[in-house]
Amino acid sequence: MSGGGYMVKRDVAARMRDGTRLRADVYVPRGSGPFPTLICRTPYSKERDVHVEMAAQFAERGYLAIVQDVRGRYASDGTFRPGFYSADHCDAEDGYDTVEWAAELPWSDGKVGTFGNSYCGWTQWELAHTRPPHLVAMLPQGIAANLLDRELSGVLRLGRVLWWSINTLAPDERRRAGDTSGPHTTAEADRLWEERDRSKWLWYLPLADIPDAVMYGMGAHWRGWLADHTTDFFGFLEKHREVVVPALSITGWYDQQIGTIKQFTGMRERGMTARAREHQHLIIGPWTHTSTDWEQRLGDVDFGPAAEQDYYEVADQWFRYWLRGERNEVDEWPPIRLFVMGANRWRDEHEWPLARTQFTEFFLHSGGAANTAAGDGSLSRQAPHDEPPDEYVYDPRDPVMTLYTPGGQQEPHDQRPLDWRRDVLVYRTPPLMEPLEVTGPITVRLWAASTARDTDFVVKVVDRRPDGFAQELCHGIVRARYRESLTQPTLLEPGRAYEYTIAVNPTSNLFRRGHRIEVQVTSSDFPNFDRNHNTGGNDYAEATLVTARQTVFHDAARPSRVILPVVP
Repeated sequence: MSGGGYMVKRDVAARMRDGTRLRADVYVPRGSGPFPTLICRTPYSKERDVHVEMAAQFAERGYLAIVQDVRGRYASDGTFRPGFYSADHCDAEDGYDTVEWAAELPWSDGKVGTFGNSYCGWTQWELAHTRPPHLVAMLPQGIAANLLDRELSGVLRLGRVLWWSINTLAPDERRRAGDTSGPHTTAEADRLWEERDRSKWLWYLPLADIPDAVMYGMGAHWRGWLADHTTDFFGFLEKHREVVVPALSITGWYDQQIGTIKQFTGMRERGMTARAREHQHLIIGPWTHTSTDWEQRLGDVDFGPAAEQDYYEVADQWFRYWLRGERNEVDEWPPIRLFVMGANRWRDEHEWPLARTQFTEFFLHSGGAANTAAGDGSLSRQAPHDEPPDEYVYDPRDPVMTLYTPGGQQEPHDQRPLDWRRDVLVYRTPPLMEPLEVTGPITVRLWAASTARDTDFVVKVVDRRPDGFAQELCHGIVRARYRESLTQPTLLEPGRAYEYTIAVNPTSNLFRRGHRIEVQVTSSDFPNFDRNHNTGGNDYAEATLVTARQTVFHDAARPSRVILPVVP
């Protein structure tokens, strides 16, 4: 097969050190070589539309582009063991061997870079610490440095992980086994998910008992993941110490893997060499968990024409600089380029958090009736005195529903459909007299009590416009049993007030004049996060659901507050 400026060699086999053969499609540019080489290692089929598009675009720009099916997927031999679920996989070794194999191909000039988003970002970081001699630079997108910065507070990202297991991983496992009981393609699985299965499996209890046939080949991995859900199987923050190559990390403010930021900060602090530490770059746009769709509109929000960027131009600049040795725009790149929502413009920065940040406390207030958007909750810099607490009932049979995509990806959807739920407490400032920028990590200190022995508290930070539109900016969650430690959980004493520290995902937003800063407190965000059953038992192995009465305090002795990174 050939395109205008390249030809494709299908299923080219690479022999791994244990004899297993992994196969790749190799996009060879026309013209005289050899060529700098780019590799994407994927579990999602090298013939997936996005992989074909990316490889073709790179080949048109004169790169030898290679997309390889990882071990046990599609055309590659061996057994697939997903790296997100455990440390029992061969991806570090397979990645090393693939880089060195690619460097010896007759069309390659021996200089290798890597690219790809999500799992294809994970495969890059997983091979980086093995230091293959021919690896020169990486462009990993949408992959957290610590798995638990994605699975916040040890709470399962049910909607995303279940969709991924059933719709993305299982069809090829079923096809390889010759099983005819279900879909063999992701397209067919997606159709069935939308038309028939989504509501069925998201609400299924116990989650550990979802039949193996539903997620063919992934059942054992799924149950293992549920049984050990508070271990960081990524471990990249430690592996950074062994990495020697420059990396351009890319993520979005609505990326479930916004923990990508720690790939940048971790490498800047702990990279193995000065060269590696000094040549880390980070781009954060107004995007979701995406590879190349850098458009101005996401969900219900138009971020203006500046949001629309050309991924291939950015990637080409990066790889021309490192793989071809060309002096270009990369010479002038700042360490960080971020998009300030609200202002809808890009800005260059040099560190994270920003050195000029003023971490500012905004305190929760009410007369005891902050329930719903019509309640009396308020938010101000003034500390509380004597105020009655707010109460609501959390019923896991009727959770607050997430407003996001069917595939479990975050987007800025208008939150007004949730405004009248009495199990959502709403605290907001008066309309701002002057614009206020919030850029950086956010922390909530929440004083709360529950009648349950275990429960969840969810916090959302919202930009409330004058017309009522409620743009969710970011969220955080704490599972009460993990309030002190993920490794040594402790249950609650019912009725006792505890101070919870809730890490909220970072953001960058200019609250414009007339807008309100809003903080919402509730106990569920389903199916973004799995429901807490409120029993104190194993939520993944039981079907029992009980209600809990929650109390949120904001008085002089128990001042609940959000700490916002205000940027002057």
